[in-house]
Amino acid sequence: MSADVNHTVVSTSSPTEIYLDQPEDDIDFVTLHNILYFIYIGCVNLPKSSLDEKASEPVPEGYPDEADPFLLYRAADKFLLPSLKELCYFHLLHGVTVQNVADMLFHPDCEHQTELKQHFLDYIVANFNEVKDTEGWERALTDEDASPAVCLYRTRLLLQITRKLCV
Repeated sequence: MSADVNHTVVSTSSPTEIYLDQPEDDIDFVTLHNILYFIYIGCVNLPKSSLDEKASEPVPEGYPDEADPFLLYRAADKFLLPSLKELCYFHLLHGVTVQNVADMLFHPDCEHQTELKQHFLDYIVANFNEVKDTEGWERALTDEDASPAVCLYRTRLLLQITRKLCV
């Protein structure tokens, strides 16, 4: 005698809810494409470094366009993708230059990324004579369209930088 037995598995853990109802939560197509590509294939398209040997290899069909490492880092954090977040974090740490550090540090999304913010801040202090002559530094100091919250964030950063430079 055989009996049909239905087994129902009920998950006891609650799902993680991710809300995308604020304008700052929007994700551009390239970032989203890279996230999906990473989930399914395991790789992303980040800017190539001058030491990257694979820069000249052809890319497969469907390969995403080059992603902004910071936007991808932020999205990986939001979507709980720790390995992607770590990959982007490594790329951001080693991709910082005199030309791009001010744009990255003074970007409002960097305010809540403590480790990155500290790394960029230390880099600016160590390379201040070169950074102060960049367009990114000028933009950070003269952006008239910045909201009051962004201006406050930037003012606090400038205070931190000047305190470190005066030591």
